[in-house]
Amino acid sequence: MAVGTQLGLLLWKNFTYRRRQRIQLAIEILWPLFLFLILISVRRSHPPFKQHECHFPNKALPSAGTLPWLQGIICNMNNPCFLHPTAGEAPGVVGNFDGSM
Repeated sequence: MAVGTQLGLLLWKNFTYRRRQRIQLAIEILWPLFLFLILISVRRSHPPFKQHECHFPNKALPSAGTLPWLQGIICNMNNPCFLHPTAGEAPGVVGNFDGSM
């Protein structure tokens, strides 16, 4: 049997099955439309806004030691966003955690 014939028979079988299950067919069609309308309403109620480039402060990894790692987590709990690069982002600077003790 050719691929086109198999595909046609499979589509016909699917169509007849869906035609017999009308409630399931209605749900399968209306549910994605309902979700799409929710997405449209959220998009219209909260339009996108332009945000500047975000620079986050450096955080020590666990390999730097337990104390610097915990200080990085606790001191930057609210995860602030800065307009300009932070001190550790300068080219050639590996990290600024030397004086963290």
